[in-house]
Amino acid sequence: MYYYTVYALVDCEYCAEAINELAKHGLDHLLVLMDKAPDFHSHLKKEYDHHTVPLIVKSSKVTGDDVEFIGGCDDLLERLKEEGYE
Repeated sequence: MYYYTVYALVDCEYCAEAINELAKHGLDHLLVLMDKAPDFHSHLKKEYDHHTVPLIVKSSKVTGDDVEFIGGCDDLLERLKEEGYE
């Protein structure tokens, strides 16, 4: 079992779209807003080599460990389609 962590900014339409898609399909997710944490945002951009928002990570519900970096909203939509959610 998995959940998705969505690292986002408040005024980001792609972030909202990602959250809405996860909710629409009943997938567990956690929203982390980074507007007031620019250093953390910079850290994540470097860690995942991904420079846009959202940054979406799939994690294990059992261990809480990150399982896979999904990418951004388009990457999430593609993954959901591959997994039969679209």
